Amino acid sequence: MLFRSNTFKQPEPPQPRSRESLEAFVKSFPYWYQRIYLGQGIYTAPERRLHNDVWDWLIQHVPRDGFQGRSVLDVGANAGFFCIQAKLMGAGRVLGIDSSDVYLQQARGCAEIWGLDIEYRLIDCDEFESLWLDETFDIIFFTGVLYHLKNPLGVLERVGKLCNDAIVVETEILTRNAPHVVYARQGPPERVAVTACHKGIMKFIENNELNNDGSNWWIPDEECVRGMLRTAGFRYFSKPAFFMKDSRMALIAAKHHQSLLKL
Repeated sequence: MLFRSNTFKQPEPPQPRSRESLEAFVKSFPYWYQRIYLGQGIYTAPERRLHNDVWDWLIQHVPRDGFQGRSVLDVGANAGFFCIQAKLMGAGRVLGIDSSDVYLQQARGCAEIWGLDIEYRLIDCDEFESLWLDETFDIIFFTGVLYHLKNPLGVLERVGKLCNDAIVVETEILTRNAPHVVYARQGPPERVAVTACHKGIMKFIENNELNNDGSNWWIPDEECVRGMLRTAGFRYFSKPAFFMKDSRMALIAAKHHQSLLKL
Protein backbone atom coordinates (compact mmCIF):
# COMPACT_ATOMS: atom_id res chain seq x y z
CA MET A 1 0.00 0.00 0.00
CA LEU A 2 1.70 3.20 -1.16
CA PHE A 3 0.32 6.33 0.48
CA ARG A 4 1.15 10.01 0.06
CA SER A 5 -0.52 11.91 2.91
CA ASN A 6 -0.92 15.20 1.03
CA THR A 7 -2.26 13.62 -2.17
CA PHE A 8 -4.70 10.82 -1.42
CA LYS A 9 -7.40 10.07 1.08
CA GLN A 10 -6.21 8.58 4.37
CA PRO A 11 -6.04 4.79 3.84
CA GLU A 12 -7.62 2.30 6.18
CA PRO A 13 -5.80 -0.62 7.83
CA PRO A 14 -6.18 -3.77 5.69
CA GLN A 15 -8.13 -5.57 8.43
CA PRO A 16 -9.86 -2.74 10.31
CA ARG A 17 -10.96 -3.32 13.87
CA SER A 18 -14.20 -2.11 15.37
CA ARG A 19 -14.49 1.47 16.59
CA GLU A 20 -15.08 0.13 20.09
CA SER A 21 -11.84 -1.89 20.18
CA LEU A 22 -9.85 1.02 18.74
CA GLU A 23 -11.29 3.45 21.26
CA ALA A 24 -10.49 1.01 24.05
CA PHE A 25 -6.89 0.73 22.83
CA VAL A 26 -6.44 4.51 22.78
CA LYS A 27 -8.00 4.90 26.23
CA SER A 28 -5.76 2.17 27.67
CA PHE A 29 -2.99 4.79 27.75
CA PRO A 30 -3.44 7.99 29.79
CA TYR A 31 -1.44 10.09 27.32
CA TRP A 32 -0.51 10.03 23.63
CA TYR A 33 2.09 12.43 22.27
CA GLN A 34 1.72 11.40 18.63
CA ARG A 35 -1.46 11.61 16.58
CA ILE A 36 -1.77 8.40 14.57
CA TYR A 37 -4.72 7.22 12.50
CA LEU A 38 -5.99 3.76 13.47
CA GLY A 39 -8.95 3.36 11.13
CA GLN A 40 -12.72 3.82 11.50
CA GLY A 41 -12.16 7.56 12.01
CA ILE A 42 -10.21 6.97 15.24
CA TYR A 43 -6.98 8.83 16.05
CA THR A 44 -4.72 8.44 19.05
CA ALA A 45 -4.94 12.19 19.78
CA PRO A 46 -7.70 14.63 18.85
CA GLU A 47 -5.60 17.42 17.29
CA ARG A 48 -2.74 17.62 14.83
CA ARG A 49 0.69 17.83 16.37
CA LEU A 50 4.06 19.09 15.18
CA HIS A 51 5.09 15.72 13.74
CA ASN A 52 2.07 15.83 11.40
CA ASP A 53 3.27 19.16 10.00
CA VAL A 54 6.83 17.84 9.72
CA TRP A 55 5.59 14.85 7.72
CA ASP A 56 3.61 17.11 5.38
CA TRP A 57 6.86 18.99 4.73
CA LEU A 58 8.96 15.83 4.38
CA ILE A 59 6.60 14.15 1.93
CA GLN A 60 7.58 16.77 -0.65
CA HIS A 61 11.13 15.37 -0.56
CA VAL A 62 10.16 11.71 -0.95
CA PRO A 63 10.08 10.30 -4.53
CA ARG A 64 6.65 9.55 -5.95
CA ASP A 65 7.35 5.84 -5.74
CA GLY A 66 8.14 6.11 -2.04
CA PHE A 67 10.99 4.60 -0.06
CA GLN A 68 11.55 1.83 -2.63
CA GLY A 69 12.39 -0.89 -0.14
CA ARG A 70 15.06 1.16 1.64
CA SER A 71 15.81 0.51 5.30
CA VAL A 72 14.72 3.06 7.91
CA LEU A 73 15.76 3.75 11.50
CA ASP A 74 13.59 6.04 13.65
CA VAL A 75 15.52 7.40 16.64
CA GLY A 76 13.07 8.52 19.32
CA ALA A 77 10.23 6.66 17.62
CA ASN A 78 7.62 7.47 20.26
CA ALA A 79 4.36 5.77 19.19
CA GLY A 80 5.73 5.00 15.73
CA PHE A 81 4.21 7.70 13.53
CA PHE A 82 7.21 8.04 11.21
CA CYS A 83 7.81 4.28 11.14
CA ILE A 84 4.23 3.71 10.02
CA GLN A 85 4.36 6.41 7.37
CA ALA A 86 7.65 5.08 5.98
CA LYS A 87 6.31 1.53 5.86
CA LEU A 88 3.10 2.64 4.15
CA MET A 89 5.30 4.36 1.57
CA GLY A 90 7.22 1.25 0.67
CA ALA A 91 10.12 1.10 3.13
CA GLY A 92 11.72 -2.29 3.69
CA ARG A 93 13.33 -2.96 7.05
CA VAL A 94 12.05 -0.46 9.66
CA LEU A 95 13.40 -0.23 13.21
CA GLY A 96 12.18 2.24 15.82
CA ILE A 97 14.05 2.91 19.06
CA ASP A 98 12.96 4.86 22.12
CA SER A 99 13.88 5.12 25.79
CA SER A 100 10.23 4.92 26.93
CA ASP A 101 8.68 1.49 27.28
CA VAL A 102 5.20 3.05 27.35
CA TYR A 103 5.73 4.73 23.99
CA LEU A 104 6.98 1.44 22.54
CA GLN A 105 3.88 -0.34 23.83
CA GLN A 106 1.83 2.23 21.93
CA ALA A 107 4.02 1.80 18.85
CA ARG A 108 3.73 -1.98 18.80
CA GLY A 109 -0.03 -1.74 19.23
CA CYS A 110 -0.36 0.74 16.35
CA ALA A 111 1.83 -1.40 14.07
CA GLU A 112 -0.29 -4.45 14.88
CA ILE A 113 -3.48 -2.55 14.05
CA TRP A 114 -2.00 -1.58 10.68
CA GLY A 115 -0.64 -5.08 10.08
CA LEU A 116 2.88 -3.71 9.52
CA ASP A 117 6.19 -5.49 10.11
CA ILE A 118 8.04 -2.91 12.23
CA GLU A 119 10.54 -3.77 14.95
CA TYR A 120 10.87 -1.66 18.10
CA ARG A 121 13.63 -1.73 20.68
CA LEU A 122 14.01 -0.08 24.08
CA ILE A 123 17.22 1.95 23.67
CA ASP A 124 18.39 5.16 25.33
CA CYS A 125 20.46 6.76 22.58
CA ASP A 126 22.27 9.01 25.10
CA GLU A 127 24.05 5.81 26.19
CA PHE A 128 26.57 5.43 23.37
CA GLU A 129 27.15 1.70 23.82
CA SER A 130 23.47 1.00 23.19
CA LEU A 131 23.77 2.52 19.71
CA TRP A 132 26.23 -0.11 18.48
CA LEU A 133 23.66 -1.79 16.26
CA ASP A 134 24.77 -4.63 14.00
CA GLU A 135 23.33 -3.03 10.86
CA THR A 136 23.16 0.23 8.95
CA PHE A 137 20.17 2.08 7.51
CA ASP A 138 19.51 4.08 4.38
CA ILE A 139 17.26 6.71 5.97
CA ILE A 140 17.24 7.84 9.61
CA PHE A 141 14.51 9.88 11.28
CA PHE A 142 15.88 12.02 14.12
CA THR A 143 12.91 14.19 15.04
CA GLY A 144 12.29 15.80 18.41
CA VAL A 145 15.46 14.22 19.81
CA LEU A 146 18.50 16.50 19.57
CA TYR A 147 17.58 18.95 22.33
CA HIS A 148 16.80 16.07 24.71
CA LEU A 149 20.36 14.70 24.51
CA LYS A 150 23.04 15.36 27.09
CA ASN A 151 25.68 14.58 24.45
CA PRO A 152 24.14 15.67 21.13
CA LEU A 153 27.30 15.72 19.00
CA GLY A 154 28.48 12.33 20.22
CA VAL A 155 25.09 10.79 19.50
CA LEU A 156 24.93 12.38 16.04
CA GLU A 157 28.39 11.01 15.24
CA ARG A 158 27.30 7.53 16.28
CA VAL A 159 24.04 7.80 14.34
CA GLY A 160 26.03 9.06 11.35
CA LYS A 161 27.95 5.79 11.33
CA LEU A 162 24.64 3.93 11.11
CA CYS A 163 23.41 5.96 8.11
CA ASN A 164 24.09 5.07 4.48
CA ASP A 165 22.22 7.94 2.83
CA ALA A 166 20.28 10.66 4.66
CA ILE A 167 19.00 11.80 8.04
CA VAL A 168 15.85 13.82 8.72
CA VAL A 169 16.39 16.13 11.69
CA GLU A 170 13.75 18.18 13.48
CA THR A 171 14.70 20.07 16.61
CA GLU A 172 14.17 23.02 18.90
CA ILE A 173 16.44 25.90 17.86
CA LEU A 174 17.35 29.37 19.04
CA THR A 175 14.74 31.59 17.43
CA ARG A 176 16.02 32.54 14.00
CA ASN A 177 16.59 36.16 12.96
CA ALA A 178 17.05 37.19 16.60
CA PRO A 179 20.27 38.98 17.69
CA HIS A 180 22.28 36.09 19.21
CA VAL A 181 25.92 36.82 20.07
CA VAL A 182 28.67 35.30 22.21
CA TYR A 183 32.26 36.47 22.54
CA ALA A 184 34.94 33.81 22.26
CA ARG A 185 38.61 33.52 21.32
CA GLN A 186 38.96 32.55 17.67
CA GLY A 187 41.47 32.64 14.83
CA PRO A 188 44.79 30.99 13.87
CA PRO A 189 47.58 30.81 16.50
CA GLU A 190 49.23 34.08 15.46
CA ARG A 191 45.95 36.01 15.37
CA VAL A 192 43.80 34.60 18.16
CA ALA A 193 41.40 37.28 19.38
CA VAL A 194 38.14 37.60 21.25
CA THR A 195 35.55 37.73 18.49
CA ALA A 196 31.81 38.39 18.35
CA CYS A 197 30.18 35.15 17.15
CA HIS A 198 26.65 35.39 15.78
CA LYS A 199 26.14 31.76 14.72
CA GLY A 200 27.27 28.28 15.67
CA ILE A 201 25.82 28.77 19.16
CA MET A 202 24.09 26.35 21.55
CA LYS A 203 22.44 27.22 24.87
CA PHE A 204 22.59 24.84 27.82
CA ILE A 205 19.22 24.21 29.50
CA GLU A 206 19.42 23.55 33.23
CA ASN A 207 16.70 21.90 35.30
CA ASN A 208 13.23 22.89 34.03
CA GLU A 209 14.05 26.07 32.09
CA LEU A 210 12.29 24.90 28.91
CA ASN A 211 8.64 23.89 29.17
CA ASN A 212 9.16 22.74 32.76
CA ASP A 213 10.73 19.60 31.27
CA GLY A 214 13.92 18.33 32.86
CA SER A 215 14.68 16.15 29.82
CA ASN A 216 15.63 19.21 27.72
CA TRP A 217 19.37 19.93 27.69
CA TRP A 218 20.46 22.01 24.68
CA ILE A 219 19.03 24.53 22.20
CA PRO A 220 21.29 25.00 19.16
CA ASP A 221 21.01 27.61 16.45
CA GLU A 222 20.67 26.72 12.75
CA GLU A 223 24.39 26.77 11.98
CA CYS A 224 25.23 24.74 15.08
CA VAL A 225 22.87 21.99 13.85
CA ARG A 226 24.50 22.02 10.41
CA GLY A 227 27.98 22.05 11.93
CA MET A 228 27.24 19.01 14.09
CA LEU A 229 25.78 17.19 11.10
CA ARG A 230 28.87 17.99 9.01
CA THR A 231 31.02 16.64 11.85
CA ALA A 232 28.88 13.48 11.79
CA GLY A 233 29.63 12.94 8.10
CA PHE A 234 26.78 14.67 6.27
CA ARG A 235 27.67 17.06 3.46
CA TYR A 236 24.51 18.02 1.57
CA PHE A 237 21.51 19.83 3.05
CA SER A 238 17.95 20.61 2.07
CA LYS A 239 16.44 24.01 2.55
CA PRO A 240 15.21 24.03 6.17
CA ALA A 241 11.59 24.33 7.21
CA PHE A 242 10.54 26.24 10.31
CA PHE A 243 7.66 25.66 12.70
CA MET A 244 6.21 27.05 15.93
CA LYS A 245 7.10 30.72 15.31
CA ASP A 246 10.58 29.78 14.03
CA SER A 247 11.55 28.00 17.26
CA ARG A 248 11.65 24.57 15.55
CA MET A 249 13.57 23.59 12.44
CA ALA A 250 13.52 20.55 10.17
CA LEU A 251 16.01 19.70 7.45
CA ILE A 252 17.43 16.75 5.53
CA ALA A 253 21.17 16.07 5.57
CA ALA A 254 22.67 13.59 3.12
CA LYS A 255 26.08 11.99 2.73
CA HIS A 256 25.96 12.04 -1.06
CA HIS A 257 24.66 14.48 -3.64
CA GLN A 258 22.43 11.76 -5.12
CA SER A 259 20.12 10.90 -2.21
CA LEU A 260 16.84 9.02 -2.15
CA LEU A 261 15.33 12.12 -0.55
CA LYS A 262 15.16 15.17 -2.79
CA LEU A 263 17.30 17.97 -1.40
